Amino acid sequence: MYRWITLYFALLFFVGCSSQPLLDYRTSSQTPGNVARVERVGFYPAFVMRGLFWYAGVKSVDVSQAVRFYRVSYWSRSDGHPALLSGLISVPDEGPIRGTVLYMHGTATDRADSISNPTLEEGVFIGGVFAGGGYVELAPDLAGLGVSHDAQPYFFNPGTTDQTLDFLHAAQTVIRDLGRSWNSNLFIAGFSQGGHAAALIQRELELHSDPALQVRAGAGIAGVYDMSGVEFPFLLAGGTSKYSAYLEDFAVSYATHYHERLDSLLRPQYAQSARMLLDGDHNGAFLKQLPSDPRSLFTSEFLAAYENKQPHWFTTDMQKNDVFAWPPRAPFRAYYGDKDIDATPGNTKIFASEATRMGGHVQAVDVGAVDHRGTAYLAVPMIRSWFDEISAASSAGP
Repeated sequence: MYRWITLYFALLFFVGCSSQPLLDYRTSSQTPGNVARVERVGFYPAFVMRGLFWYAGVKSVDVSQAVRFYRVSYWSRSDGHPALLSGLISVPDEGPIRGTVLYMHGTATDRADSISNPTLEEGVFIGGVFAGGGYVELAPDLAGLGVSHDAQPYFFNPGTTDQTLDFLHAAQTVIRDLGRSWNSNLFIAGFSQGGHAAALIQRELELHSDPALQVRAGAGIAGVYDMSGVEFPFLLAGGTSKYSAYLEDFAVSYATHYHERLDSLLRPQYAQSARMLLDGDHNGAFLKQLPSDPRSLFTSEFLAAYENKQPHWFTTDMQKNDVFAWPPRAPFRAYYGDKDIDATPGNTKIFASEATRMGGHVQAVDVGAVDHRGTAYLAVPMIRSWFDEISAASSAGP
């Protein structure tokens, strides 16, 4: 952590941390996919980005381009009403665009960690890996982070899909207005919650083709693909107090988006305060109040229904949002670490097994004996190299 802080201050001269208005779309309507505002939030010369990766111990990424970072505010939908959301666009400073990378972020409950407020550990790191190699990189905050105070679509497929596709359409406008060419060759990647979202968006785009968004490959890092059958039982069994936070996030999300009573799932003392966990502004204080035993969160009625395999709205809603049982047409690689205790590797293994059984192209990739975040640091350079191979083959033609 201290190494990142030291490097952060050392690079302030180059970053340009204060946001600078660049493009304003004040006459834009609230139609989903319309752009409202574009701000420049950072700039890193290529040599600085290479130094950042060297300092972080990531030495296998070829950075040939300076990178400009833009926060984009755009119109989308949240629970059926117009919503102003935000996301990050990372653009190589010059040269042709070799492809478009959509990156879906990991779980964040603190607004300061929004990907459109690019921190070194995710926004700058991911943007540098891909935009530093000639790709345009797109990363939506989704509702509840960035400029939005709506409820997060936490593992909620309809909201995640709508808000991401609207961002992809808004990004096409921004790239054009920045004077760059849109490249329709789309590569998708995501970490943790974002691994789930990467699989979800690839599935959606392959079901409803768009000439401007041609999926070439997808990659999930430490993804949660089977919540109902693998991840939920794993978290409920306990082992660390942070499992209570994950489970309460699931509970809040599904109670909110499916309009269910939270006190029919969580015990009263947790139901009263739980909704603040995903509002982006209160997570720190409430996390300390969660029980070390995740089962203590839930009512005895829910636990009895779950253990006796009786129907309950919560388990039904989780099943609606699983993303492991479908056959990707474009290749999808699911990366996992053997010591990951946040997203159990069982998620990846069942996704690869079930998708392959259905005729899809999913490969499980074991990156070794690393934990949740360690999986990302090893997998991201591997994904960049793989995307480069596919991009080069596409450019070469038949």
